[in-house]
Amino acid sequence: MIIRVATNSDILELGKLYTDSVLHLAPQYYSDQQVQMWASFPSQRESFAKFILEPTTFIIQEAETILGFSGIANEGHIASVYVHYNYLRKKIGSRLLATVLEYAQSNKIKRLYAEASEFSKPLFAKFGFEIYATEQVERNGVLFERYLVQKFN
Repeated sequence: MIIRVATNSDILELGKLYTDSVLHLAPQYYSDQQVQMWASFPSQRESFAKFILEPTTFIIQEAETILGFSGIANEGHIASVYVHYNYLRKKIGSRLLATVLEYAQSNKIKRLYAEASEFSKPLFAKFGFEIYATEQVERNGVLFERYLVQKFN
């Protein structure tokens, strides 16, 4: 397995991984309307490309297969942690989050924070992130509740 930084040529494959992961995992926790709205984000090509390329997004892959990705912005915002559903429970998410934490430490980022979903919350907790609030956000008329988590280096 290798870990590398995402490039523009990865956007389509990352979009498919994102959508597939949401469609597979989210129905356990979210309504059909929420799942469909969340899973459709990659169809907004320009916004999704910014979501991937504006932070430093790390990809973990084996041979030519991308298994997951995680992005961190310079101010410490963890923008994403997504693992392909066929590779869940194989420590892919942990390896990605550990890579993001190493990046933060080497770049002297003191506060790390993210918006965690029901299914990413345990991963963040495993790495010492604490919930400091919940918030409701609206996406095209669909409300989502998410956990605001943080960790200090």
